[in-house]
Parts: sequence; structure tokens; C-alpha cells
Amino acid sequence: MSPSLSSPRRSVAFLSSLASVGLGLSLIAAPASAASVDPLERDTTLADTATLKTPAAPVPATDTSAMQILTGSGTADITGEPGENGMMGYGDGSQKSSGIHMRQYARAFAFQDPATGERTLIITADVLSGTNLVRQQVLAQLKKELGDKYTDANVMIVGTHTHATPGGDTDYSLYNVTTMGVHQKTLDARVNGMVDAAKQADASLAPSTLSLGTAELTDAGTNRSMAAWERNPSELKAKTPGARDPKSVTLGIDRQGDDPDMINFFGTHPTSLTSKNTLISGDNKGYAQSLYEAETGGTGAFLMSGGADQTPNLNLKPGSGPTDDEFENMRIMGSRQHDAAVQARQAAEPMGSTTVKSQILWLDMQNQTVSAEYSTTGKSERTCRAILGAPFGAGSQEDGGGGATFLHEGDGNNPFFEAITKGTQSGDAALRHCQAPKATLFESGLINGVQTVLPLQLIQVGDLWIVGAPGEVTAASSVMLREAVAQKAGIDPDQVVVAQAANAYGHYFATPWEFEQQDYEGGATLFGRFTVPALQQGYAQLADHLANGAEIDPGEAPKIRPYVKSAVGVVLYDLPGTRRYGDVLTQPAGEVKRGQRASAVFQGAHPNNDLRHNDTYLEVERRVVRADGSASWERIADDNDFTTRFEWKRHLAAQSHVTVSWDVPEDAAAGEYRLRYFGTAKNGAGQLKEISGISHSFRVG
Repeated sequence: MSPSLSSPRRSVAFLSSLASVGLGLSLIAAPASAASVDPLERDTTLADTATLKTPAAPVPATDTSAMQILTGSGTADITGEPGENGMMGYGDGSQKSSGIHMRQYARAFAFQDPATGERTLIITADVLSGTNLVRQQVLAQLKKELGDKYTDANVMIVGTHTHATPGGDTDYSLYNVTTMGVHQKTLDARVNGMVDAAKQADASLAPSTLSLGTAELTDAGTNRSMAAWERNPSELKAKTPGARDPKSVTLGIDRQGDDPDMINFFGTHPTSLTSKNTLISGDNKGYAQSLYEAETGGTGAFLMSGGADQTPNLNLKPGSGPTDDEFENMRIMGSRQHDAAVQARQAAEPMGSTTVKSQILWLDMQNQTVSAEYSTTGKSERTCRAILGAPFGAGSQEDGGGGATFLHEGDGNNPFFEAITKGTQSGDAALRHCQAPKATLFESGLINGVQTVLPLQLIQVGDLWIVGAPGEVTAASSVMLREAVAQKAGIDPDQVVVAQAANAYGHYFATPWEFEQQDYEGGATLFGRFTVPALQQGYAQLADHLANGAEIDPGEAPKIRPYVKSAVGVVLYDLPGTRRYGDVLTQPAGEVKRGQRASAVFQGAHPNNDLRHNDTYLEVERRVVRADGSASWERIADDNDFTTRFEWKRHLAAQSHVTVSWDVPEDAAAGEYRLRYFGTAKNGAGQLKEISGISHSFRVG
């Protein structure tokens, strides 16, 4: 039987229970009116057959001649609302959450310099991106609970960039189009989970050794904007062979007396699951994380590096490549990333440094002067106000989403919008110089719909320098940023990695030459052709500060703005209809073969009543008969396993039908099995009660 991918985290990593999420306005039935909210108010290339080795056991701290770095790690459930929440990433209003494929988690990694005592905290999360709203609330909670250990400068919150995630965790209106405002339960789940994971990491600091390794991975993604990449200078193309960055970089963390941790950086999109999927999931990077943690018991984070123009859909079509099954593609692409990360870890060299440093730089990206050193034109240039181009509105053809059919990628392919743009910008030569040849879809900078003061962050952990990028960085742009840091820090560019979707979402960062093509990535590069040069200049300042002590003014984060709470998915009450909660409406077949799906439909309740953190909405159980003849039912899978599905559907006004399904693995043990459902129902008085249901048993094998 394949091991449950959820069990290692729940038995090992959850060292402290997650603070319960306030039920507040729990859900079903008629929507309530939205209201403005005070921003300070919060409701409480390797084949699948590659030979793998288990990472080496943690190295004991026996060498007293040298100090070891201190590290700690933690994991916490951050799964948001499984019902009726607009999903974040594709911009498709019809993609609303309807259940769970695999739960989402925050993973925190704390590092402390043994000589200086300086700390840094990297929080990774199975979300599209870090946001300023989440970041500011996490920092406030950490200060309240841990004092001044973790600050604006030394905390990085980075998303794995999964698109199979509920949204509504930002105070910028453009990003909440599909959610109709902030979803407080999802926001609280993320903030509370990140804080809990961070507290675990801080509490578990212990002497550790770090290692750094690299493997080459060429079959887990392909460039989706070749025409744009071809415009880059030859020396930049030479550094991105095959129009990609093939390096899978792994930071190995071996803490005394604990299981091995790691953070992997590799550039491909977690978009194996398409915009048609409405189940919460970590997608391919989430699968890689679960696989690593199930095998080792350690904490493993798989982050997106320079892959803004890299799709896992190898056939350049949504949900296609290497197969036409999006969930199978998720598994394959996750497995390939996992295998490469483990190979890199096995080949890793121990780090010689225990240095920990970090700094953040808040830049008004609409008003940056870029020196001739970085501008690429040989003279000083300026960024400009944020504009989303018509190609952005077309969406990525290779990954799909909410693109409009009358809009197209590529310069010259949107003549109507190009004509309007030339007219409206005819009197502003500086803006036209900055944004041309972009055809304006709308000027997001004028309506303040996107974040324009962005956080650039740089963290040094031992020999590794981590660029926290507040947006999506193409493969070639990643090279430019890494080299800018390396030059100022006096290190090899291979010591620098990019972690994108960190701390905020500033859309895409395409090179000046890729910008000219005006494919999707160029159309979504908000601040014009000199965006990446401005970022280079900023990260060079950070590197000069950390490496050489150069003075720096970090600036200030934008204030959290009053936001609107979404009324979508708010439960007023549940009804069981003519049945009882937990009744089985459709039983599984009496016998289910390996490779087939067993499923049952239950009379349920709205899943948003209780997000069931550190718990589950479903169980797959097998009947185990012991030698003395006694028998019991034992859980072998739950709602965090790749093989299970929890699917919710509204029935009539306030009823819920819940489908629990299990794809029987090929190596499932023969025997008797059953499916279980767990939920929480809300009556008209607002009272909650636990409900459950059990299917008939069925045989496998």
C-alpha cells in the first residue's frame, strides 16, 4: 500500500496545534451585504524511474572547533474555504472552490547566525503569492508573540504559486475580482497557520549543518513564449539553454537530532491543474513536497524560481503534456521535481559559512530612476505608472485561464487597443517611451488596483543568497537579477537563487527585450520596459549593503487599505432536507478494482462552517483482522492524499451533497474498505454541530 502522504506531517511536524479560526460569519444560503472593514481589525530532467536515495541522516554536532548555524522548522495547515471562494491565479470568475484534492500548508524555516545572533525567517506557503495584507498581519502577530526577533527586514513570505488555491487575501481590488472582496476565513487561516509554523520553527532552533546542491532538470517545463525569449541578447540566451533555467537548486538542512529538511528552487509553473479544476491543491510543487515529507519525515519546500515563462504543460496546451490527464500530469511533474531535488541534495557540498543576514527595500516602482549601469540603453531611464496591456487580458494560451477571446498575445495583434493607446499617450512622450509598444488594456496605476510599492528582499543563509522577488520572473530576468547580486556581493552567480511570488504580487518581470514582444509576460510587466533594470539596481543596493556595509534606506511598506469583506460563500444556515446529515445517498460499488475509483455521496453541510485544520473531511479505512480474530477499521488515507477527492455541491438553497472518492492504488492491499465523511452543520440560530457518515464496505483485490 502506498504510504499516506499526510501522515508524516500530522504525526511529526504538527508540534503545536493550530489556533482555531474564528467562526464569525460562517456560511450557506442568501448573501449578506458587503461592508468596509478597518484594516487593523481581524477575525480571530530526471525520469520517473530515476534511482533515489533517502537523504543522509542529520549530522551530529560533534565538531567543537567550529560553530554550527542554528535552524528550526515548522509546518501548519492553512487550507482556506473549500466552498464558493473564487480561486486565485487564472483570473477565471467561473473557477470557484468546490472541495479539496490536497490540503495546503505553511512551512517555516528559521536561521540564526551563531556568531552574531542575527536571525531570518523564511515562510513558504501553498498559495499563489505573498501579499502585503497577509505579510503585515503575520508580522504584527509575530511581534506580539515573539517580540522583536522577526521584523520587516528578516521575514520572507513566499508562495509556491499554485493556482488551485482560494483567493481573497489581499487588499488590492484587481486581485479580488474573482472573490468579490476579502474572504476573512481564508485570510485568517493563512495568517494563523503561518504564525503557528513560524513559532514552531523558532522553538526548534538547534545546531545544524547546511549544504548546497544542484541537479539538471529539463523535462519538467518548457518555454511558453519562445518568440519573446529569442529577442534576448545572445549572451543572455546562452545562460538559459533551451530557453529555460534547468538548474534545480537544493538547500539541505540537517538539524541535530531531527529529520532532514530542505528548500528547493526550480523554475516551472504549478499549473498542471487547469482553470477547470475547482478543488484546492498544491499542484505539482505541492505533490513534490508531500512526497518528500512522506519519505523522510522532514520538512520540504518546493519554490518557484526563474520560471515565469515556463509551463509544465509540455504540449503547450492547458492540461496537456506529458498526458491529457491534469492530475496525472501533476503527479508526474511533481515527481520529477522531487527526484531532481533529492539528487541535488545527495550531491550537495557542505557550506563553509554560518552567516545569516537579510534586508528589505521598499521601492515605488512607478517612479524609479535607473542608472546607465543597469538601464540597457547606455543612459539613465525611468520606470512609469502601472499599465496592464491587452496581451495580459488574453491570458496565457499554454496554461489557460480567464483570457478574453478578442485579445491576443504579441505586438501588433491588438490594433483597436493600440490605436487608443497612441491617442491617449500622444502627449506623454516619457510614458510612451517607457511602455511602448504595449497596447493599454487599462491603467491599473491610476485606479490603485495593484500594489506599486514593492518589497525587494535579499537573504543570505550561509553560502546561499536568496532573492525574494515580488512577482513572476522569467528565466532570462532571473539571470539578470542573480548576476546583479553576485557582482556587488563578490560571489559566484551560482550562489544566488530567485524565490518568486515573495511578500507581494507585482505581476510579471520580463526583460526589456522580452517586453518588446508583448506576449502575455510582457503585457503583464506593469512598469514598462525598464522594470527588470530597476529591480537589478535595487537588488544590487541590497547586496552592497549586506556584503559591504553600504548604507541603505529601506523605505516603508504601504499601509493596509480598508477593504471589503466578500459575502460570497457566507453560510447563514444548513438544511438536511428529508434526510439526516451523514446519510449515504449513493453507495460505492461492492467491489472496486485497483486503478478504479471508489466513491460515495453523502448528505452533508457546507464545508466553510469548519475548515477542519489538523483534521480531515474524509477518511478511507481498511478492515484489519488480527491474529486473535479481533478486527478494527484503520485509516489509510484522508483529505491530504493525492488519491482522494472531497467534492462539495450545493443542492437547492441550503442543502449540501458531498462526494468522497478514492482512486484505488495499483499496490493497494486486498481486503475490505469503507469511506467516511466528516463535517459541521449550522442551524438557523447559528449553532454548530459535528456530523459524519459511513459508507457500506467494498472489496479491493
